[in-house]
Amino acid sequence: MFLKKTPKAKGTYLAITESYYDKEKKATRQKTIMGLGYLEDLKKDYPDPISHFEKVVSDMNQEREDKKNSVVYVDLTATLSPGEHSLKNVGYGVLKYLYKELQLDIFWRTKTWNLSLTYNIEEIFRYIVISRILYPSCTWNEAIEKGLYFEEPGSISEEDLDSALNIMVRFQKDLQKWIYEHSSSILSRDAASTFLDHTDYTFSIPGNMPSDTQPNTRRTDSTLHLDFLTDRNGIPIAYDLSTSGIMLNQSVPNAVKKLKRDNPKTRFYNTAPARPEAEPFICNGVPADGYIYGLPVHTSNAEFKDWVLKDGYQEMKVLNEKYQTIPLLYKERIFEEREKQFVYYHELQARQQRLARESSGRRTGLKLDGYTAIATNNLEADNLTPYRLFNGLRHMEKIFRDSKSQCDSAATFTWTPDKINAHFVIGFVSFTLMRMLQAKLDFQFSMEQISTSLQRYNCVQIAGNIYQFTYYDEILDACEKVLKLELHNKYRSQLQIRRLLRY
Repeated sequence: MFLKKTPKAKGTYLAITESYYDKEKKATRQKTIMGLGYLEDLKKDYPDPISHFEKVVSDMNQEREDKKNSVVYVDLTATLSPGEHSLKNVGYGVLKYLYKELQLDIFWRTKTWNLSLTYNIEEIFRYIVISRILYPSCTWNEAIEKGLYFEEPGSISEEDLDSALNIMVRFQKDLQKWIYEHSSSILSRDAASTFLDHTDYTFSIPGNMPSDTQPNTRRTDSTLHLDFLTDRNGIPIAYDLSTSGIMLNQSVPNAVKKLKRDNPKTRFYNTAPARPEAEPFICNGVPADGYIYGLPVHTSNAEFKDWVLKDGYQEMKVLNEKYQTIPLLYKERIFEEREKQFVYYHELQARQQRLARESSGRRTGLKLDGYTAIATNNLEADNLTPYRLFNGLRHMEKIFRDSKSQCDSAATFTWTPDKINAHFVIGFVSFTLMRMLQAKLDFQFSMEQISTSLQRYNCVQIAGNIYQFTYYDEILDACEKVLKLELHNKYRSQLQIRRLLRY
C-alpha cells in the first residue's frame, strides 16, 4: 500500500491505494483502500497531512506483515486503578460511518472555517449526537467524561459548550437541508408521501422564550410546538419550532414547497390526533393532501371494536427484543368510502398492557390489549407504511422526552433558549441517523434493538495494542454486510480499530 496523491480541479486528493495483479486482464491495477480527502481540507486537522498518512500507510503495511502471527504477552501481575474503565465502546463506529457518509464533518468545517474557535465544534457535535443515541440517560457531556468511547475526545469547558450549542442553533436550517440533500446518495428517499407530526414540549427556563437569554431568578414554563416532517419510511426531512404563535424557523413549509415543486405528485399528509372533522390542515399556505391518525381502540365505538376482534388477520414477521422472529397480525378495511383503517396485533404489547392492568387492579378491556389502530383518508395506503411511521414517531418523541428528563434532573443544568433549540437540533440528527440505519437494515430491527447492540459492541485491551471484542449478534452481522464494515473479528490491533472508526 502507498499514499496516492492525485491532482484534481479542487486540489490534491489523497488516498491510501494498493497495487495488485489482475489475472484476467494480465495487468497491474490499483484499488483505493481508503479515500482521505483534499490536502487543503486535511490541513485543518493535521499540520502535515502527507507525513501523517505516510506514517499511517507504513503502520498498515507493517501490521499486514505481523497480522497472522502475533504473540501477546500478558502481565498477570497488572492491577486495576480506582475508577478505571477498561471496556471501550466501538459500536458508535457504525453511527460514525453514516455520519461521515452524510459528510457532516465537512458541513461543520465549511460553516465554521472563518470562526476563531478554541475548540473543535465538529467533534463536540458528533459526540453529543452519538451519546444521545447510545446513552440517552447521560447528559450531553457525561458520556464523554466517563471515558466510554474508544476514542478520547478532548475536554470542553461549560463556556465552550454553550458557545458550541449557540453555533449549532445558528446553522440548524442549513443542517437540515444538508442532511436531506446528502442522504439521497446513501439510501433511496421515498418522498412521494410526506407526513407532518405535531408534539408539544414544556420547558422551565429563566426569563421569557425566545427573546430573553439572560438567566435570572424568575422562571417561566414555556411550551414549544414541534412540527416534524418525514418521508414515507419515517425518515426525517425537516422540523420547525414555534412558541406563543411565533414560528422560530420556516424549514417545514419550505421543504414541502420544494418537494411539491420538484415532484407535483408528492402528497403531504397531516398526522392528526383524531379524525379531522373541520377545515383541512394548512401548513403556512400549503394545504395538506390528507391526514393519518391513531384510532383509540379501547375507547372506540362498539362497531369498531367488533371489527377489531373478528377474524381476517394476515401475518407478517418482525423481530422482538430477543431477536426472535415473531408474528405481527394485521388487517385493513375501507370505512364509509372515505378512509382506510388498519389494525395491528402484537402479542408482546398485549402481555405488557395486561400486566399494567393487573398491577393497577383494572380488569376491563383485556380483550383489546395488544391492538393498535391507524386510519388515513389515503385509500391507496399500504399496510406497512402507517405501522412504520407511528413506531418511528413514538421513538422520536421518546428520544426528545428521555434526554429532556435527564437534563431536567441534573442539578447543575439550566435550560436556556439556546440549549432548548440545540436539544431539538441534536435530537433531529440523532433520530435521522438511527432511522437511516434502520432503513439500511430493511427495517428488520427496532431502533431499541439497534442501539442496544451498538452499546454492547465493546472491546478491552488485553496487551500492548491488541484488543479483544466481547459481543456480536445478528444486528452487528447485518450492519457488517450492509455497510461493508469488518465487525466480526474477535481480536484487533489498535490500528485496525482506528481504521474502523475512520480516524
